[in-house]
Amino acid sequence: MEVVKGPAASLYGSEAMGGLINIITKDPAEKPELRFDLNGTTYGEFNTDAAGSLRLGKAQTLLSANYFHFTEHRDINHDNFTDVTLQKRFSVFNKWRFERKDNRIASLAFRYLWEDRYGGEMLWTPQWRGTDSIYGESILTNRYEIIGNYQLPIENQKVIFSFSYNRHQQDSYYGDVPYLADQRIGFGQLTWERHVWQRHDFLFGTGARYTFYDDNTPVTAQASGMENAPQRTWLPGVFVQDEWTFDKRWKLLSGLRWDYDKRHGNILSPRLNLKYNPNDDNTLRLSAGSGFRVVNVFSEDHAALTGGREVVFAEALEPERTWNTNLNYTRFQNTPFGFINFDATFFYTHFFNKIIADYDTDPEKIIYQNLNGYAENTGFSLNSDWNFTNGLKAMARFTLMYVTFVENGHREWQIHTPHFTGNWSLSFPVARLNLTLDYNGHLTSPMRLPVFPNDYRPEQSPWFSIHNIQVTWRGKNGFEIYGGVKNLFNFYPRQDVILRPHDPFDKKTNDPADNPNGYTFDPSYNYAPVQGVRGFMGLRVALQ
Repeated sequence: MEVVKGPAASLYGSEAMGGLINIITKDPAEKPELRFDLNGTTYGEFNTDAAGSLRLGKAQTLLSANYFHFTEHRDINHDNFTDVTLQKRFSVFNKWRFERKDNRIASLAFRYLWEDRYGGEMLWTPQWRGTDSIYGESILTNRYEIIGNYQLPIENQKVIFSFSYNRHQQDSYYGDVPYLADQRIGFGQLTWERHVWQRHDFLFGTGARYTFYDDNTPVTAQASGMENAPQRTWLPGVFVQDEWTFDKRWKLLSGLRWDYDKRHGNILSPRLNLKYNPNDDNTLRLSAGSGFRVVNVFSEDHAALTGGREVVFAEALEPERTWNTNLNYTRFQNTPFGFINFDATFFYTHFFNKIIADYDTDPEKIIYQNLNGYAENTGFSLNSDWNFTNGLKAMARFTLMYVTFVENGHREWQIHTPHFTGNWSLSFPVARLNLTLDYNGHLTSPMRLPVFPNDYRPEQSPWFSIHNIQVTWRGKNGFEIYGGVKNLFNFYPRQDVILRPHDPFDKKTNDPADNPNGYTFDPSYNYAPVQGVRGFMGLRVALQ
């Protein structure tokens, strides 16, 4: 897993406004093996993973599959709604790597995902899908992807063509509100790496992304609202990046990207990163840059359709833009009892045209529009990893964050953004018993929640913490048995996170006897998993 902190839009384009996470799949060229992982919980959740790698002549392949099954209706707070989303999910992934002359790169990967996710009133079954008799939320997803890299056969040059295509089809109902969507994204990029003038490593690139998006909402309707008008977007771009090595202590990375969107015109995204290594144990990084994101609200936040609120677009949405800066310090410290890693980051992001879901103006609506002002995300994070010579490992991390927006001169704390989050883990091996004991947890501070006028529920969530323990026994030949407890102290949020669960279709909203405060059905008051304490057990096998 690769974590890029700070602005990276000059290299990665749209979406990389404040950093990104790249998940790098296992290399099929590694030693062939077969792995299985089967586990289940006392809630009735069952998960199976299987993966294997194989060499076939000059090709290596990796094949993995996952199946998850959970269909237990649970209602701990007795509000007649399922506490946990029920789902059945299957996915398969296949990656190929081909051996070529001079170790040139050639790889191709495929992925397919199918998921049936649903929840709602305890008596809901698929026959009530899309009706206003028994409330249920049902999401059927089909998604497939193709990803590849090919290094062109050019002598003494590293020129790589990267490409991908994915299609995401969603068939969903939120109560009796349908959301039917089809998104297709094609991407191609050509990069050329070049070392020049002894101290400079250049990266040149050009690429294009094509997005097709269609749904049954006003987002893809013509102005008259009578006919459908799918969105078809081309986003071509070029970029250049230079890593300048002054000496063994100083490096400067600079980059500039140009993209063009016919709706929004020319978009420039500069990037600057300065790295200082006074010695092998300390590193200081300063980064700054700009990013952008062309947002499709429902493809990223289709939960907005959940519940009884009406979704309203107050205007044609403009792309979000940001300026971001990060100051990062890392230290590696050797000690007589092991070694320690420290990672501290100060960060600040300034948003223009920020798109925020407005839950406050009207309790019966979610209003989307570009902010008439700006938004800010300011914070500090500290990560520390301790590795002791006796095998004990410890990790502690926390983030302080202040997320606000300013509109018409008035500053507001953004909904669902806690000021503090922290997590920790402790792993201790018991070698003579072939056991490892693991303990981890996280702590979350209060966050602002969407409430109604005269709402009896507090506007802020409480502090809460969830703790987990696990014991793993390792046998011979890659055989492992593990088990433990999740949410050890049985934390559970408020009983009334759903407002008026007995009237999900608002059929009695105007009944003064049943609803004297004028509330409507709303499940958006949510701040923690609605799951109590539960045990789990699993089995892992690795065959080589």
